[in-house]
Amino acid sequence: MAGFTDAAKAVIRCNEIQTALGSMEVPEFETLPEMGMAARLALHIQGLPLINYELLKLVASHYLKIPKLAVERVVRLLAEVEFVRLQTLGTTIIAVLPTVPFYEKLYNDLGQFVGTSKAFNEPETLALTIVERLANSPEKSDSLSNKLGSDNALFRRSISIGTQGNFLISRRFRGRDILINPSYFSENADIFADAVAKTGSKSISSLLKSIRQYQGWPLGLIEKKAKLGESDVAPDQIELLRRLAQDGMVKPPTIETPHSGKNHFIFTPTPASGVLSLGRRDIYEKAMAIVAAVRQGQLLPKAYAIRSPGAVLYTLQRDLQLGRATTEANQQYKQLSISRIAMLEDVGSGFSILKIIDTPENREALDIAYDLVNDGASKGLEVDQDARKAMQQNQEYVESAIASAEMRKTETVTLSEEQSEQLELLFMRGLTK
Repeated sequence: MAGFTDAAKAVIRCNEIQTALGSMEVPEFETLPEMGMAARLALHIQGLPLINYELLKLVASHYLKIPKLAVERVVRLLAEVEFVRLQTLGTTIIAVLPTVPFYEKLYNDLGQFVGTSKAFNEPETLALTIVERLANSPEKSDSLSNKLGSDNALFRRSISIGTQGNFLISRRFRGRDILINPSYFSENADIFADAVAKTGSKSISSLLKSIRQYQGWPLGLIEKKAKLGESDVAPDQIELLRRLAQDGMVKPPTIETPHSGKNHFIFTPTPASGVLSLGRRDIYEKAMAIVAAVRQGQLLPKAYAIRSPGAVLYTLQRDLQLGRATTEANQQYKQLSISRIAMLEDVGSGFSILKIIDTPENREALDIAYDLVNDGASKGLEVDQDARKAMQQNQEYVESAIASAEMRKTETVTLSEEQSEQLELLFMRGLTK
């Protein structure tokens, strides 16, 4: 598995690739989709009680895009690595009891299983290596091919599979083909591709590494000090940050106060499908807004700076409010109030106290915000909560929900009376010819 620091990372990339592929089959892929489906199913049943097998098969097929014919093979693989216990009648699976470990051990154990019981073939290894490299930064296609030293025909085939399978994007800028991992760079992909064509991937990768270390840093402070936290930032990197803030299709959180003006708060690109489930995107954006508000108080205060943003976020997680009222709260946390994340309670004399609106989504946003500040990223964001909820319902309920979803897909807009008359007239003309 060349190109990986550990086997667990390979399984993470399998999950991302297989999520992008969905029901698409690739002739060269054997172990990769199987391990991707195993990781995806394991993540979604982690911590759940006993699940009826027919229900699991239904949910896995509809929500997780695991083909029904593959579900039994995947479930038996999970039983082999002791992630589930099976209730059987003869050779027929009746129910599944999840015993899935937590995030790191989940991927480590599946990675060890690949090392001892499975093996990636050459096309799979190359695809995984390319996706792994592009998770750090987009790269010039020819440069990446040279770095990997792979056969040219095999490399071209891998890129073709990736673009058709939606786990790679290819863009042409400044006369160069740029490869992009859409799981990490689907937002503002053209800006990143142009920057790589101009300055190379090393500068972008270095910048993103610094941003992960200091998520939510204000752009104005980066420009003023040519530093991101303790990391030096080059002029071309500052130019990229400006472009993302000013010209990007998706702009970073912004806070405007009388004493510090308008400030953009910089984050790594918001992940896409395979890394962040569609249903949690709004929650992730709330988390960034929370981090931006706390960074405003830490780095751009009017009078009294927040000394420990992690401690502030921990207090919000625990108490759903801050310990004391301040005169800066109204400006600092205004966007959180607008976004229905929190409310500002006026206690008089210009003082207000921040109180989080208690919803499951806001609680999860606080958890993600805490992870972003302390670890630079949050884990488990790829889990589709609707799929987990469906696993805990009865089969009749899930079948009804799936049928409703399928009907919505095929709904059409009703023709107006005038359009109906025109269509009928055209039809009658056709009959009289």
